[in-house]
Amino acid sequence: GRNPSPFISRRMRLSACTCLLESLAVSHTVMGLAALGHHAPTRSPLDLSALLGAERPGSAIAAGATLSRHHPVLACIASTDSIDDLPAAGRAYLRNPEDVRAAVLPNGCIDALDVVLIFHGRGGPDRETDDLKKRIMAQDAAARISRFVDVFDWQQWLGNADRTAYAGQTVGQKLGRQLAAEAPELRSLHVIGTSAGAFAANEMCRAYICAAGELRARVRLSLTDPFTARGGEDLGNGWGLQNFGRDVDFAEHYLNTDDIVPSTNLPLPLCYCYDVTGCAERRSFPPPSTGSFWQDLGLRLLGYHNWPMGYMARHYMTEVDKHGRLLHPTHEDKPRGIIERVV
Repeated sequence: GRNPSPFISRRMRLSACTCLLESLAVSHTVMGLAALGHHAPTRSPLDLSALLGAERPGSAIAAGATLSRHHPVLACIASTDSIDDLPAAGRAYLRNPEDVRAAVLPNGCIDALDVVLIFHGRGGPDRETDDLKKRIMAQDAAARISRFVDVFDWQQWLGNADRTAYAGQTVGQKLGRQLAAEAPELRSLHVIGTSAGAFAANEMCRAYICAAGELRARVRLSLTDPFTARGGEDLGNGWGLQNFGRDVDFAEHYLNTDDIVPSTNLPLPLCYCYDVTGCAERRSFPPPSTGSFWQDLGLRLLGYHNWPMGYMARHYMTEVDKHGRLLHPTHEDKPRGIIERVV
């Protein structure tokens, strides 16, 4: 949401946000704020303790190197030939990962030839995810094309702030593998993730591409003010900065650089980046209105964290060629690593 007053400085907002978080006894990062009222997540019975060793990541290098190619959870979390570079929070998650067996694609998704799936952040589906869904559907209708468009609700697997990104990767891989197995005729896949939902969105794309092989659909990834660091990682050099968008045909990043939300203020080098921080339209972006006083207050203190998805929801365009077929952006036209500043 927007700053509730032009006279409230960034420092004052940060101080107020810190006090609010402490008084509510939530996580030490602002990621935990929107999770108030969620039920405790269900844990998987899977125990990888024998593979991970005690508290020493190096003790499991050999086992992790072998198993990460075959075990879904290790494959998406470690995503390397070893797990020795995972922070303690990542190793703790692997010992007790979220049970995502109930995470399945929405009805109608499998039978569609073209799919758009949106992943919300820690606060759950909100005004911006709803607005973006409506915008895409309206644009598709105007262009006379039919796509499956939906917001995937993954709130039950969020866990605490240190687990959220890892859980998102686990959910995303489950859905990507399902799509590859059950939708062999898929022509295009557009996955959108905001905030913490970026991890689910990126992993869904990556898992689908890996599982579908050479006959896969064209894949587009859009990330709006994404978290880039998983629990325990350096906020300025997280996994997302190094990997988001790597595997897809086209990756784009909608960036806001002046909010206080950690690990969201740097451009993604593997994406074409729209920096919407200085966009004049941002000044008229309405404040959040969730119906919850505390959640609205927390969202306002986060500054313009929701604005990048709000911008996309106002400007997304469905484009078709002269034959009425869906057109896809390319990195030939919009190269990775380029920053376009929107004014």
